[in-house]
Amino acid sequence: MTVHAGRQPLLAAVVLSACVGLVGGALAAWGIYSRFGPVERVVTQSISAGNPGNAGLTVGTIAEQKAVSVVEIITGPIDPATLLDGTATVANGFAVSADGLVVTSIHAIRGASALKIATADGHAFPAVIVRADPNHGIALLRAVGAQGLPALTISGTPAKPGDLAIAVAHLPFFPVTLGTGTVSSTGRTVTLADGVTTLADALTVDATANPRADGAPLLNGAGQVIGVVVDAGGATGGLVGLSGRAASDLVQQAGTTPSTPTLGLTSVVLEPATAAALGLPAGAWISTVLSGGPAAQAGLMPGDVVTAVDATAVNTDHPLDPIALGLSADQHVTLTLVRSGSTRTVALVVGSVQS
Repeated sequence: MTVHAGRQPLLAAVVLSACVGLVGGALAAWGIYSRFGPVERVVTQSISAGNPGNAGLTVGTIAEQKAVSVVEIITGPIDPATLLDGTATVANGFAVSADGLVVTSIHAIRGASALKIATADGHAFPAVIVRADPNHGIALLRAVGAQGLPALTISGTPAKPGDLAIAVAHLPFFPVTLGTGTVSSTGRTVTLADGVTTLADALTVDATANPRADGAPLLNGAGQVIGVVVDAGGATGGLVGLSGRAASDLVQQAGTTPSTPTLGLTSVVLEPATAAALGLPAGAWISTVLSGGPAAQAGLMPGDVVTAVDATAVNTDHPLDPIALGLSADQHVTLTLVRSGSTRTVALVVGSVQS
């Protein structure tokens, strides 16, 4: 092939432009990756997941079938304006029993002033906390009065790196929202973006995390739960799932334990700004003490601020109620509290009430 001398500068310019374009594109791609983490992938292949009964299913089919089990958890006042501007206190969860047991993350319901569960078929129920596991960040709620809820099954086989993971969430104005990727690590100890909250036995997924999917189920290719989505605040650069094994343990405990641990008090979480305005430490401000209950027997009084249970600090990410629900009846604990500006510790024996 003959190249005319007059065309050599033009050819060189074209080659140079192509090189610059490739380098610029690579730098732009790296900038996106470093800022936002791995880009969420779209999965269209059929899924068998080692289960012949699921041969031919796609991610979309699995999500469509399982989305009916995903619920929205309202944790405070809500109206159309807060829904539109994204400030509504709405989290996710998922049914694990027909009679209203719902799994979510403790992070999703922190600082809740009320609890209500809305199901995919348009019904709403008041909710109560049944049990909680602060070490793994998981809470178990009950939708009071609910019957016939379509329940998800928690996988008996732990996820492993390379497995497909599907996060299925309900967001206001978006009936079903998906996040898909592959499990990148398991058995992780993850510290959330606050730098304080540490969660054990978590797994990570190479998918873009949606903060508003907090508490949603993380499913495998068979449509079974392998984890609970938590808003890690970008702490890992991808999606974080709480331990599916810990969630399964909580559900089993609720089924075999006829009573719920209690401290015999009610409290309100004081976040740092409110605490500072009141001249009090951050923690759980005791509003009432049940006569004859564990707190009363330990000498606690309304107005005390509980700042720690044993070595666990009480704050907006570790409220007192979930911590108490993670204890056992007759367990001996030490509460650190502040009364009239003075810090003291008291010994308390955890009580129980019928669930």
